[in-house]
Amino acid sequence: MLEVIHISDTHFGPDRFETIRGANTYDHSVALVAAINALPFTPDFIVHTGDVVNDPDPEAYRLAAEVLSGLKVPLYYAAGNHDDVAMMREALAFGAHRLLVPESDASLCYRLSGGKNEEIEFFVVDARVPQEEGPHGFFSADRIDAVVAEISGEKPVAVFLHYPLSPIGSAWIDGHLLVTNGREFLKAISAKAGTQLRGIFSGHLHRGLQLYCGGVFQSGVSSPACEFTASPHDDFCDFLSGGPIPFNHITFTAEATMVKSYSLPYEGKS
Repeated sequence: MLEVIHISDTHFGPDRFETIRGANTYDHSVALVAAINALPFTPDFIVHTGDVVNDPDPEAYRLAAEVLSGLKVPLYYAAGNHDDVAMMREALAFGAHRLLVPESDASLCYRLSGGKNEEIEFFVVDARVPQEEGPHGFFSADRIDAVVAEISGEKPVAVFLHYPLSPIGSAWIDGHLLVTNGREFLKAISAKAGTQLRGIFSGHLHRGLQLYCGGVFQSGVSSPACEFTASPHDDFCDFLSGGPIPFNHITFTAEATMVKSYSLPYEGKS
């Protein structure tokens, strides 16, 4: 059994006063860390699925590292559309892992390693595109091939990334925020992992997500900064401020994947 905490989209700024829709991202992230540390159990590790900072800036990553280092267990990061891989590598401490593609400033694609992490094949995959192309994701062929090559078919498989893969039934999100070749990726890893594929875990939407598509479970976690609207016929994505402090607790057993969502009231000043 492994106990994993999933967080995302902290959107740190370069100082403690950065706000998004009235929410102070530093204070909200401090509250997030405190809530996780107060859990009555110790997770095996934590995964942050990207947008660690709001804009790539060394000071923002320094502040993120300062706050997130308060977590008591190994921490892993996926790269979001607001992130810079070189700055992430420089500032953030990653748990034990093995790169799946050569290290570069443009890619953060790896497999978790060491200890209990070997019981399940955990992957963190990079689907970012150049920022000028928009907020969607895309998997290069080498990243798909690298993950597929690592899947044994004999152990459970879980994948973490920033962007959701499948439509969620919200017009603007489905048209702008998904991995554009997510179906191709799902088909490739499903063919190799079969029934061992335990789930795809993402952020980016600034709201919780539980989705079952093509025989694959997909789960998303919201942002401690603000939420997005996600109505069926939205022609834009609005922001909802004053939201709770969210994180997901994922339990992997031999038979099941269980996701328990926390949505704790924020008790400090916005």
